[in-house]
Amino acid sequence: MIEGLYIHIPFCERRCHYCDFNTYEGMTHLAPDYVRAVAKDMALCADSGMRAPEGGLRSVYFGGGTPSMLEAAELLLLLRAARERFGLAEGAEVTVEVNPGTADQGKLESLRRGGFNRVSFGFQAAQDSHLRALGRVHSAEQSDRAWAAARAAGFDNMSLDLMFALSGQTMAQWEESLEWGLARRPEHVSFYGLTVEAGTRFHVLYGQGMLPLPDEELQAGMYELGVRRLADAGLGQYEISNFAAPGRESAHNRLYWLNADTLGVGAGAWSFVDGERSGRVRAPKAYIDAVEAGRLPLGPVERLSGKAARSEAALLRLRMNQGLDLRDWRAAQGGDFLGEFGGALAPAFSAGCLEQDGESVRLTAKGRLLSNEVFVALL
Repeated sequence: MIEGLYIHIPFCERRCHYCDFNTYEGMTHLAPDYVRAVAKDMALCADSGMRAPEGGLRSVYFGGGTPSMLEAAELLLLLRAARERFGLAEGAEVTVEVNPGTADQGKLESLRRGGFNRVSFGFQAAQDSHLRALGRVHSAEQSDRAWAAARAAGFDNMSLDLMFALSGQTMAQWEESLEWGLARRPEHVSFYGLTVEAGTRFHVLYGQGMLPLPDEELQAGMYELGVRRLADAGLGQYEISNFAAPGRESAHNRLYWLNADTLGVGAGAWSFVDGERSGRVRAPKAYIDAVEAGRLPLGPVERLSGKAARSEAALLRLRMNQGLDLRDWRAAQGGDFLGEFGGALAPAFSAGCLEQDGESVRLTAKGRLLSNEVFVALL
């Protein structure tokens, strides 16, 4: 039973220098065929017996790439297909990612009328110099206009993304980005430190010594400032990088961290269903051809079992501030979490990165800052 649906739109006007997602420039001519293929992909899944729980999906998330490069009619067609094939639960979260450079008042109004109730903007920074360095196609002024347009269209559940630890970024600039973002009174904020991923332009520049990054002390200070400032603004931290007003936590995110069954459709999308992780064909044209031939466009498949599956489940739960409930773990996994992993995690407890509070184990504030070091012990 799938609780969430992820729909991947792989088209971009320009690929950002840090992006390692399955995205492509110069392929929007494929959009009409691609949209039809994604809708048919859902139909093939439903015909194969895939179902949502009674009441329907809890979350539908359009990610990318740049979903807002599609026409409103195309996005609404895909949402209708999801509703027809799987149903939508009352109050289901329906999110679309929007690049501020592709935001359009009329499009946003159409999406809101058609059932989208949440929008996520990739702002990233308040300084145009950093936006240009990241390869973004928008300016800070366009971010302002896009946010206002979404509010005017009736969206009252809006998220924005910010990035820290950028090349050449100062603490003052990071604070300016935080204050600029919070001035928009978002319901949700995600902020991430820049990571240099293989296959990106930044990876090449970093390897050539042309991408100096802030040192670890400055990065840690930026993270801690962000946590404090968002808390002061009434946005509670519910995961390492995610903050929300009460009741506005992302349903899509929570399904992922709880390892709930989620179907991914679209080129390169990943699903997690019945303990099996499977990907779709990555190339958009190959994806379209497979679906048009009546085949599920399946790519790699991975089934985790035993300790590997338990390690991943633990890692995902510990990302959330609520932590891992030991009673839930025993019921779901049939074993004792601390009995299996306590030894490996003992240094993290001793260092003050993990704490146990009754039947809950969770990261401390220090642990969230050093989460990668904690998680290595689980693998």
